[in-house]
Amino acid sequence: MPAQPYAAPPSAVDLPLPLFGPAPASRDASRLAPESPGVAHIPAAPDATDATEPAEGTTLTPEDRRAAVADLEQRYPGLWRAGQLGHPGRQPVWPAGYDALAAELPGGGWPAAAVTELLLAQDGAGELRLLMPALRAIAATGRRVGIVNPPYLPNAMGLADNLPANQWFWVRAPAGATQGARRADMLWAAEQMLRSQAFGAVMVWLSGARPEAIRRLQVLAHAGDTVVWVLRPRKALHESSPAVLRLSLSPMPGNVLSIAFHKRRGPVRDTPLLLPLAGMAHVPGRPAPVTEKSLVHAADTLDRGAPAAPVAGRAAAELA
Repeated sequence: MPAQPYAAPPSAVDLPLPLFGPAPASRDASRLAPESPGVAHIPAAPDATDATEPAEGTTLTPEDRRAAVADLEQRYPGLWRAGQLGHPGRQPVWPAGYDALAAELPGGGWPAAAVTELLLAQDGAGELRLLMPALRAIAATGRRVGIVNPPYLPNAMGLADNLPANQWFWVRAPAGATQGARRADMLWAAEQMLRSQAFGAVMVWLSGARPEAIRRLQVLAHAGDTVVWVLRPRKALHESSPAVLRLSLSPMPGNVLSIAFHKRRGPVRDTPLLLPLAGMAHVPGRPAPVTEKSLVHAADTLDRGAPAAPVAGRAAAELA
């Protein structure tokens, strides 16, 4: 018979039990450390999880599983299931104002203290009308609303019907600024609004913002408990974004807004949401003709409503 490659190890040294205390009866040999020659072994301390671990061979009932998941969601509010809309956790949400939209937003509204990115198919797609219920609720708390670099001149009369005039602030880029300087100035203005912590909401139009710029806005929004809407062209969809919510907006005939969901804490929605914007005044495709006569007397020279082309022709003739 060939010799064994290894000699059998000597047996462990048995020491008196009183030296280490009574051996636990409930522990089995599989939980003890491997024995070494000439070394006495002390039983390991019970695991902290032993009291909560189910006995070997037992199965959890559906009620036990639901209770375990509920306990996890309570301890970690940031957790959410991929097949269900996420909840706001410890942070509140601002009302969406439209039931159909609220049913598709995590928590039932616009996430507070966070950045939401709206990708526009064109400027003036209805974004201000969409956000007006949330802006109205924020203004009711006494905090300010900032509008940074809008593509068009805000309608002061329309905003006054929804927001107190002393609570909303409009920032525009200086005339003659280059595109890069305009973008940097508007980003700086939005960051200063967030750092002041006096604004409850900030809307900022950024055509070419980089992800790190939006990430800075996200950090400041969380620190100042401010909701931020970053509005960008829809072509920015292929770029990464740290925003917690990402939607694209496209106007449809009949004052309907098509909303596509690209990023949210919840299941994927393949089809866009068609949301009627009730109360939105119809904007014609071209200026409507003037039907009322001017109240200016014919002898006055204040404003006769003369067409631009003849006036320009007369001015050119006089300068010649």
